[in-house]
Amino acid sequence: MLLFATGVFVVAMMFLGFVSSIQLKEVVASNLEIDKTLIQQQLSDISLCSFESISIPERLTYGFGLSQIPYDLVFTEDTIGEKSILSISINEHGKKNSVDSRKIEMGADVILVAPDFIQEDAIITDSLVDLHEIVLYPRAAFKQNQAPADSFVALKEVDGGETNLYIIPCSSQIKDTPSNCIKNILKVGCYFLSKTSHTDSSVVNSCFDVTREISESGAQTKGMTWKDCKSMFGYS
Repeated sequence: MLLFATGVFVVAMMFLGFVSSIQLKEVVASNLEIDKTLIQQQLSDISLCSFESISIPERLTYGFGLSQIPYDLVFTEDTIGEKSILSISINEHGKKNSVDSRKIEMGADVILVAPDFIQEDAIITDSLVDLHEIVLYPRAAFKQNQAPADSFVALKEVDGGETNLYIIPCSSQIKDTPSNCIKNILKVGCYFLSKTSHTDSSVVNSCFDVTREISESGAQTKGMTWKDCKSMFGYS
């Protein structure tokens, strides 16, 4: 009888594990579809500039016991022939194999920005821009003034007939005005402005010159100049 009960228990645990793995894949698939749809919406927008930000969950919750796992959201740019492919995958944190992934065939160049700059005073440098792959770990603890990348911006820019898609990480954990996502769009704009001949009155590219709040009362402004880049982010 004891052996029979043990056998039933083992079978039940195996069944629950099987069902839980299916539920995990469903949760992962749902999150990936949300991210994929957000990016596709920006690409299909008829305007020359468009962007949208999204927060991603800290952990994935699934199963009967509401199990939770930490995870990485991975963006990878690949080229097949002359076509650029953006892959979005979710991996268990620190592991290489993905639980699931989605691929988007791009009619645009993809510029992936690494999340390492998500600090209040850090500037964006060459080593953080236009990478082959970036990893967002939304559960990362604050460390050396660096916040977890638990959000990202998908920004589309049409420049000279060429379309660029930027994936810009940001953090909802930095409580600031303007929001960290808006600040990071401006930071990317400042980075590209720094690559040109500029003066203090030079303004960042229009797609990155987003409206920003300048006070908690809701006052807004636009027209991000090189002087602003220096005073807000420490460019010199």
